[in-house]
Amino acid sequence: MAAVAAARAVSVGSGLRGLQRTLPLVVILGATGTGKSTLALQLGQRLGGEIVSADSMQVYEGLDIITNKVSAQEQRMCQHHMISFVDPLVTNYTVVDFRNKATALIEDIFARDKIPIVVGGTNYYIEALLWKVLVSTKPQEMDTEKVTDRKVELEKEDGHALHKRLSQVDPEMAAKLHPHDKRKVARSLQVFEETGISHSEFLHRQHSEEGGGPLGGPLKFPNLCILWLHADQTVLDERLDKRVDDMLAAGLLDELRDFHRRYNQKKVAENSQDYQHGIFQSIGFKEFHEYLVTEGKCTPETSNQLLKKGIESLKQVTKRYARKQNRWVKNRFLNRPQACSCSSKDAMQ
Repeated sequence: MAAVAAARAVSVGSGLRGLQRTLPLVVILGATGTGKSTLALQLGQRLGGEIVSADSMQVYEGLDIITNKVSAQEQRMCQHHMISFVDPLVTNYTVVDFRNKATALIEDIFARDKIPIVVGGTNYYIEALLWKVLVSTKPQEMDTEKVTDRKVELEKEDGHALHKRLSQVDPEMAAKLHPHDKRKVARSLQVFEETGISHSEFLHRQHSEEGGGPLGGPLKFPNLCILWLHADQTVLDERLDKRVDDMLAAGLLDELRDFHRRYNQKKVAENSQDYQHGIFQSIGFKEFHEYLVTEGKCTPETSNQLLKKGIESLKQVTKRYARKQNRWVKNRFLNRPQACSCSSKDAMQ
């Protein structure tokens, strides 16, 4: 069993006050559908640890089925953090927000002589948590109604105009980014505007720090165990298809209808729907857009065709995402000395 092997890899003696830095930070990563949450739960129970979710969609309230959140029963079996605490209408929750909150949680878990177990499929969130790879700009100004986010404002502008501005203040970064990649272009401009230092210069400084390298700055935790779960692609594809079928049986369509009615229907009517930010970009929501907006307004035959189209699209997008996650792990994590992997022909082992 992977849980037994992993437990041996991170086994520790009984916790003692003042020795929290000898405890490991356990990280479980891998493609969607490889059993990360199950292993985390088993390790949490075996080691008396607490689980920190690193999933960019599970931070939001709602869409529990489509984002594949652990059940309430599983959360009672082992303490889970970073799940369902951001309002679904918030569209500018960032990796910096995640890093700051998760870091504080991990320090608190260590202080209580317990083992933090980070688990999730958002690899960029995990990397930002473990290594110094992010650039911190000035704090956002907050009030009770609105969070000012310069990056979001910049993304509303023309991509080519943004790229031209970036080439003037940070030609090195501009050369690496395509004008159509508005998110990254806007982020680099935000860094310069809010700090006066180019994004590329910040990255050079990180890479030159002791422990840094071509992939970023130094590791932030001294005792780290990273476990990569992976499975044969054919096995994984079959399991992901089945998972979609299981989601449908668990009430996925009712969940989507309710979420659409409460949070998206008005935006669609105003032609202002946004499937690029926040929870609205979740795999499985936008794939059913045509079905949701036409349900009850077209023939049953047409509605059924759109439903089948949405289901097939969800299955295909999920499998593509799993491949993307594996490429990311190979390119970013396995090139670091702290990484190891657990292999299994059966994704459930």
